[in-house]
Amino acid sequence: MKHYVLLKLKPGTDLDAAYTKVATTYQKLDETLPFLHNPQVFRNVVQRDSNFDIMATIEVANEEELHAYLTHPLHMQMAADMKDDLCGRTSFDHD
Repeated sequence: MKHYVLLKLKPGTDLDAAYTKVATTYQKLDETLPFLHNPQVFRNVVQRDSNFDIMATIEVANEEELHAYLTHPLHMQMAADMKDDLCGRTSFDHD
């Protein structure tokens, strides 16, 4: 299963700091969770109103592993730290 998350930052939010926060957290999650594979974090390079600013992807085997990732303290802390900086978030999962 591949999990995608897209983050839209509020105007004025430091994109560099947000990207670093997400990338660092995903690196730590990769080191901590043996079932999490191929984490990748991308920055948007074309400025359009409809584009999100950051996209992250991971691969897990099933919904149970996805749930373990989503509820892991590192992920929860990142979400809490960034909640005031986001004006949009969406995710997508597929086999």
